[in-house]
Amino acid sequence: MVSAKPECKVSYCAKPAVTDLAGQDLCLDHFLASCYERLDRLEAVVCRPSLEAAEDLAAGAFLEECSKRTLFICLRHEYLSNLDRSRLLNILLQAGHLQLQLRKPVVKRPGPVSGLSAILFGKTPGKTNSVEDRKDY
Repeated sequence: MVSAKPECKVSYCAKPAVTDLAGQDLCLDHFLASCYERLDRLEAVVCRPSLEAAEDLAAGAFLEECSKRTLFICLRHEYLSNLDRSRLLNILLQAGHLQLQLRKPVVKRPGPVSGLSAILFGKTPGKTNSVEDRKDY
């Protein structure tokens, strides 16, 4: 007799799969563990100052898949404990944060004081605004 639900593909796990991630059917526990492990590794890569185009595409694709699979589980899985729900929410938040990091442009500052600081605070690179220099007292 053939089972309608696939089993988790992690060795020695007989639990039913709730979704697949990167082409591998996983039960809820192994899905959560896999997401956390990959997100932790990805955080170190995404936070590097120079990310190559191939890494950027791969990271973005994984984050999108991770987010979609997590939402699918949240909406379709009937028996989730509060702990499971909080872990799924945490995964969504981490993936969203990393997606924002990927989209953030690299800003090069012209010197010790950025142009925005000069506009907002009237500072120029190399000049300090001490109390004695100010004439508005």
